[in-house]
Amino acid sequence: MPALSGSAPRRYAEALLQVATAAKAVPAYRQSLERLASALGPETIALLRDPRVPMAARREALDASSKDEPAAVRAILDLLLQRDRISLVPRIATEFGDLVDRREGVAKAKITTSIALNEAQRGDLVQRLERSSRRKIRATFIVDPSLIGGAKVQVGDRLIDASLRNQLDDLARQLTG
Repeated sequence: MPALSGSAPRRYAEALLQVATAAKAVPAYRQSLERLASALGPETIALLRDPRVPMAARREALDASSKDEPAAVRAILDLLLQRDRISLVPRIATEFGDLVDRREGVAKAKITTSIALNEAQRGDLVQRLERSSRRKIRATFIVDPSLIGGAKVQVGDRLIDASLRNQLDDLARQLTG
């Protein structure tokens, strides 16, 4: 078993990944953590950290809302609640997803376009990126009208700027230089 490293959210994510791998339930753990991260918004976290609410009541509320989650995830939630670190859950979920993606060779891409793309256009763009990079891509899409046209694609630390805004800026530099 490898030693845990990095930040607290990373260490919790690594521990959960070890348990999930042993249980052959990595996708279920990922879904569980993603559900919890979206359910535990700032207001809920504030209530779970409120010292005016008895710990037993906070634990009961958390147990009731997570009763269908894997046992190891529920155990981590209880530990985080006791240690007043429940606010780490969204970051743990992100770290867990990143660890799984890295292990499976999935690259994250941030695709910024000037207009919203429909599902078919998104799928086509992701397929082209996967073919060119020879990697599985998990993409997030952002709309930025200031690009005017085209797109900016960031995969890891590599940025491809094929936006009309960038082309116009290049042209302006050439004309003034």
